[in-house]
Amino acid sequence: MAPSVLEVLKQEFQGEYTREKVFSFVKVQKEKYFDAAKLLRENGFERLLTVSAIDWLDENEFEVYFLVYNPAENVYVKVSTRIPRENPEIQSLSSIWENSAMHEREVWELFGITFEGNTMLKPLFLEGWKGPHPFLKDFDWRKYVKEFPM
Repeated sequence: MAPSVLEVLKQEFQGEYTREKVFSFVKVQKEKYFDAAKLLRENGFERLLTVSAIDWLDENEFEVYFLVYNPAENVYVKVSTRIPRENPEIQSLSSIWENSAMHEREVWELFGITFEGNTMLKPLFLEGWKGPHPFLKDFDWRKYVKEFPM
């Protein structure tokens, strides 16, 4: 990856940046998440590997992140941002990488995060599920099984 792309991420998006061999990690503000993705796509990061989330229950936030790969440079970049757990929404990356729609669909179903602009947000694994989002740290699956036995 050209150093200029990393510098742009660091400077323009005012994010936190670290690099370890072929892996780079960038933390950006929610408002810069989509723009950082677009910049990476325009600079050779043609493969989106995943979109996922981490539930930081004690901080009342989700960390939403994506991982991309630039095959020409053999470089991976993880871009992450934090969003509130209440009404969690973030812009979809599906207009940049088409395959992000399925990853976002999974995150929506398991964490309850809405990806604005993703038209595929419907049950994937949990069709007919009546419980809370199962990947939330405060989801008590033992209690759920007792209340709703199969």
